[in-house]
Amino acid sequence: MASSVRFGRECNVVLVTTAALLAMTFGLPGQSQAAGGPPVPGLHAYTHGHAMHADPPDRVGGALTVKVSQKNGSTRFVLPGPRFLDPSVFGTPKNPVGFDPAPFPLLGVSLNMRNSHGGAYTFANHATPFSDWREVGVGSVKMTVVDQTAIDGARTKDKIDFDATFKAPDGNEFRVVCKKPLPHGMAYPFFGGVVTNHLMHGGTGIGTRLMPTEFVYAAFWGVGDIYKNGKIINKNHMVHVMVTEVVRGDNYKLQFDGGVGNPPQGLTMHLMVPPFRPTKKGLVPDPLRTGFVPFPFVKKHMEQTMKMVSKLPKAEREKKMAILKQVKELMGHTKQHVMEQMKAGKMDGQPFFHVMFGNIKMSAK
Repeated sequence: MASSVRFGRECNVVLVTTAALLAMTFGLPGQSQAAGGPPVPGLHAYTHGHAMHADPPDRVGGALTVKVSQKNGSTRFVLPGPRFLDPSVFGTPKNPVGFDPAPFPLLGVSLNMRNSHGGAYTFANHATPFSDWREVGVGSVKMTVVDQTAIDGARTKDKIDFDATFKAPDGNEFRVVCKKPLPHGMAYPFFGGVVTNHLMHGGTGIGTRLMPTEFVYAAFWGVGDIYKNGKIINKNHMVHVMVTEVVRGDNYKLQFDGGVGNPPQGLTMHLMVPPFRPTKKGLVPDPLRTGFVPFPFVKKHMEQTMKMVSKLPKAEREKKMAILKQVKELMGHTKQHVMEQMKAGKMDGQPFFHVMFGNIKMSAK
């Protein structure tokens, strides 16, 4: 167990071996390995190799336009919490994988950020946007994306027109507007900013490994603005959206790879606004100024989880209660850190969004 568990401005960077490695990974295209060190694992070298392509090719078959909409439909506002680690994605303490360096939680999970129990990994020891806890709400979205550029490059023909509104559990209304695609990725490809009909996350190395491997009908990475009750709170922020197969099971449990698509279940839209702002030198930390304090809602869900576990047979109950005790400690440290950072004026509530839209309509041509 790590001694401190946090999410916030100064604590969202995976502890990699050197500062130079991190700067190289998320800066402008260049080397694919640190000076005198081993190559960076994953898709870093491929992505850097394509990022300055002056004229990236179009996708086979030409441009594809995808439109998605929802009006006053169901949303799920995902609360910060633990994400359990799929052995098919992260391996075991004896044979670990999935530790690609990146600012947490955008890609891999470093070894010192993993809890273990009984010879297996349990959950990441930092709070994540990928918990099983959520609050139901209402929201609307309009999205039109054009997928024309096939791979990363210095420029793109892809297009984004995205506008979403939703309410946080405390009743405040937020709006996310994005119209500018990011033409190339940093640690993994962005496919010109928009991609369609692709596998992402999990074992693919494209996007955070904390989400399971999932089929993505349409996704984008862009630069947008965030509003709270009509007032802008973050400008030129990183925005990631994807329309996927459903990856949640009973009790909103975020599945491991083996539980996704068995059987296939409908569509869902994920709106991710991580605590980062894209710049010419790479991503820089920039927590959202939401003012939303999630911990009363987290406490409610934690109590509900413990109540369900208390009804299990003794052996299974004792094993899961031991892990839940660690989860409670995790969230206790997280709450303490966030409240201290808010008091010091360094944070203003939950620094990221993960909102899911469940009543979307999609068309493509």
